[in-house]
Amino acid sequence: MQYDKFVELHEQFPSGRYEVNSLQLRDLLTHSGCGGVAVRVLHLGTVLLDTAEMAERLRSDKHPRLDGIRITCLDGLIIIDEPSHGGK
Repeated sequence: MQYDKFVELHEQFPSGRYEVNSLQLRDLLTHSGCGGVAVRVLHLGTVLLDTAEMAERLRSDKHPRLDGIRITCLDGLIIIDEPSHGGK
């Protein structure tokens, strides 16, 4: 699958597949258009996560910036794609 590089957050919540870093993902989680976050797990499907807990875990004082996080934004939901889903 093709993932676009995420450039910047706009007023309207994005839709599509993006490669983001942890700081960009945290910004997306706090966007007013974000309706939740989930992770895509092979053979299980999509599992919903707690948005506030995820944002807390992504704080920059907890760890260095993480790069190469692949997500799908769809109808206000952020789906974190499992690493083997759509390889390079």
